[in-house]
Amino acid sequence: MADIVDDVLLFIEDDIEPPITVAVAEQLKPIQKKFIESFARKSEDVPVEDWLQSQLAESLPEYQESEIAEMSNEIISTLKTQEEKKESLDDALANGRSKESWFASEMKSVTSQMSAEEASNYLHGLDNALESANESLFRTIHTQNGAGPISQNPSLDGYIAEQYHAQTFNMNAEAAGSPYRAKVLEPNGQAYARNSVDIEIIDGSGKIVRRYQSKYCKNADATAKAFEKGDYRGQQKLVPEGQETGISKKCTTVIESPDGISSNPLSKSKAKELQAEAQSGKWNDLNWNEYKAKDLAIGIGQQAGQAALMGAAIGAGFKVAEKVWNGEKIDGEEVAKVAIESGVDFGVKAASAGALKVGVEKGIVRAIPKGTPAGIIANIAFVGVENAKVVYKMAKGELSLKEGVGKMEQVTVSTAAGIAASAKGGALGASCGSVFGPVGTAIGGFIGGTVGYLAGSKVGEVIVKCAQKIRKAAVKALKTIGSTVVSTVKSIASGIKSFCSGLKSCFSLW
Repeated sequence: MADIVDDVLLFIEDDIEPPITVAVAEQLKPIQKKFIESFARKSEDVPVEDWLQSQLAESLPEYQESEIAEMSNEIISTLKTQEEKKESLDDALANGRSKESWFASEMKSVTSQMSAEEASNYLHGLDNALESANESLFRTIHTQNGAGPISQNPSLDGYIAEQYHAQTFNMNAEAAGSPYRAKVLEPNGQAYARNSVDIEIIDGSGKIVRRYQSKYCKNADATAKAFEKGDYRGQQKLVPEGQETGISKKCTTVIESPDGISSNPLSKSKAKELQAEAQSGKWNDLNWNEYKAKDLAIGIGQQAGQAALMGAAIGAGFKVAEKVWNGEKIDGEEVAKVAIESGVDFGVKAASAGALKVGVEKGIVRAIPKGTPAGIIANIAFVGVENAKVVYKMAKGELSLKEGVGKMEQVTVSTAAGIAASAKGGALGASCGSVFGPVGTAIGGFIGGTVGYLAGSKVGEVIVKCAQKIRKAAVKALKTIGSTVVSTVKSIASGIKSFCSGLKSCFSLW
């Protein structure tokens, strides 16, 4: 695992050439300066979209008018979407909601607008998990592995409970990108062996990491006595929700993997309801509407936190901005300063995205391929400027380190929601990887640092100085994290594949 961390930190420590170097930045500098100064001189009567299209046409004369219009429209629409998502998340947090709950609602809205084919692609991952869950439940409530009639066993609720825990655990694991899976040890038509394990959790290689013995009796006393009748050493005691306080020996109401993924708790009364439903002949597949959206979306928040940590650790972009822009005077200083200090920054983000798009199409920024959609580039600019604003607040003491990284997480989550609302089909993964991966993170840092310096050397200096402090803290954290997070860091460093997987999984909520 140490090798993985070292490989990731090679880029962070600048041992290899980063996506944005001083040489590249020097070539991009006049384009950025031209765009910012042009925007600063723009008449208030001229809409930003008209100005941007004109500026792009002037900078890329080799492109057709329709192509320029498409670039401009995509940058503007992307930035508007991201501003809306950011404001929506801010409002939700102010009203006491979590970012995970908000994200889940956004995903519900996205899937409701998709075509059947598009929704099918997005829902594929968790749909398979749902199918597996319901097949297991079907086998449980029928005799002879589904071949016979509904079982009338009075203890059927206990068997249903085992499957409920295993399958809700697997759904949570799927959503969070966890490699762990749970399975019920079914007897395959034979009698259950005395003291046999009821549920196992296995890792990605098939190794058993947790064993559970489940008892679903009428009350806590009966459940406790049931455990006393057998030898269940090496197995954790799984009991109905609400009975745990009445059982003296250690027990749990959920099954849980080493990385913190757990099943949903199930009470005895709810298990009995499921049994009655099954034995009445009115059994429906497990009602996943009861499956908490937050429980699924929590994986996105975890991934966002790790992406934010990696983003903070990759500080090369800020340092390059310092080397290129320190002491530079431009006519657009005031608009950049307003953008950093007050948040009125739409035009500056548009100018930054436009300049970067020109740099990409002219082959200056080779880390981003020519022809990359302007929306992806706009997202990189959006995240870069937003994070620079966060760093500036941290530098002024308005936010602590923990609060600042939390704000960066929020930027990641709201941006991911914006990407999900705009991306189609396979473009979702590509967009996430481009924006949240090492290339997008480094270039975004450069853009943020540039805007900071364009707001004045003092502003730029405090942003870069604070960014380096954050970077050191983040690198230290990455070097000391556990193996579970290390594996996620590896995927983030290779393009946020794990993040995108978690994002796609979350589409399967509905």
